Amino acid sequence: MTVKKWTLTALSTLVLTACGGGGDDSSEPAGNGGSSGGNLSQITLNTVSTNWCGIEKPKAGVDVFVHNNAGDIIAQYVTDSNGALTADWPGNARHLTISGESRYSFKEQTTLIVNSEVEVEAGELGAFYFRDDNDLVGCNCKQVEFPVQALIADAPDSQLYLGSYRYDLTPFASSPSREWCEGTGLMDVQLIAADGQSSLAGSIDLADKTEYTLSLDDFTHQGVAVDYVNPYDARILYALSFDGWRNYSQDDLVFVYPTLTYKSYVWPARYGQEYIGNVIADSYSSARHLVTAEGTTSPIMLWQPANEFSDAVYRLFNEISTGEGPYQYDFSGVGEVALTHMTLLGETDSGDADWTIWGGAAGSMPDLKLPADLDAKFDSLYSARLQIGIRGYGAEKSLAQWRKLLLERRAMADNEISVLDYETNYMRLEFEL
Repeated sequence: MTVKKWTLTALSTLVLTACGGGGDDSSEPAGNGGSSGGNLSQITLNTVSTNWCGIEKPKAGVDVFVHNNAGDIIAQYVTDSNGALTADWPGNARHLTISGESRYSFKEQTTLIVNSEVEVEAGELGAFYFRDDNDLVGCNCKQVEFPVQALIADAPDSQLYLGSYRYDLTPFASSPSREWCEGTGLMDVQLIAADGQSSLAGSIDLADKTEYTLSLDDFTHQGVAVDYVNPYDARILYALSFDGWRNYSQDDLVFVYPTLTYKSYVWPARYGQEYIGNVIADSYSSARHLVTAEGTTSPIMLWQPANEFSDAVYRLFNEISTGEGPYQYDFSGVGEVALTHMTLLGETDSGDADWTIWGGAAGSMPDLKLPADLDAKFDSLYSARLQIGIRGYGAEKSLAQWRKLLLERRAMADNEISVLDYETNYMRLEFEL
């Protein structure tokens, strides 16, 4: 499955100036895949699985493919029983692909996850994550009922948050029931006043409980309204903490809790549609900014998909239509872009499949090849979609520098407040194929 194949259906309906050229080159023999002599550099990485409640464990048996500049596979490895890999990085190696399976709670079958990174350098590459929501080891989950009639009497018509789930405390509201897992720690709770102008929050311990009657005594921390300028056309605004507290609104205030956590963010999001050529693409853009204890944040400007971004996508499609990889792309005109991704996703006979290629703000998109079995899965997707996305962190650096910062963030104890999280922007376009 080459990158060119990803966009054949989309290209057939786009108005492009370039003509499609060349045949599929995925069957050509690989280039010189061995060592060119001398000492080889090495790469080190880990593959990790997170379970239903976020507990991490090593994920063994994950395939790792090394590509040359043309995208041919020149080496293949498998992570060991500890999910670890230390392997040779040949002198002509340029790109890396990791392939494994995830299982999500809303899916009966597994999802094939393929992640490719272009222009990789030898050295420590960090952890690559998969999910297994069927794994409940260490979670100790149970259903807990929350009688709310007393709380309704004390705070009528307010809004109750149990974790990220919101409930209206009206006179005839029934008692909600939520799953709680011991492995996730205390449950965060919030109470937003009926007029939406103030809030309270707290944490409750549900160990050895299947019922918990909430009262005002459980809400001991005062909320601070986020002072922000609502970005144009933002559909919804979240206030959240990576420690758990989250609330959201379209028009009303949102709150953070400085006495509970200093990892608070505001996160507006926009949804829409854009024409690329004569094809309609679904668009999404968001921004996440760190909020101070006073509730202030840096000015928030959502990236707009029109103009520079849509033009850059159009130019990439033109480039791919030539059939002569590697394909040049440039999203640097959109803003301070750090990373770019192309994602092909859809359904297969045995589940779902998701292949993402990550690169920098500008560069070359190689015509990456996969082994025949993986190629066949992506070559026969149902309900296939193509996403083009960009991510930025409020500064301009090289791809190698961004990857170093990402690696450092994974190693931080409080990695949610790394320099990468002071200001984050994201935008994508999605096409049906």
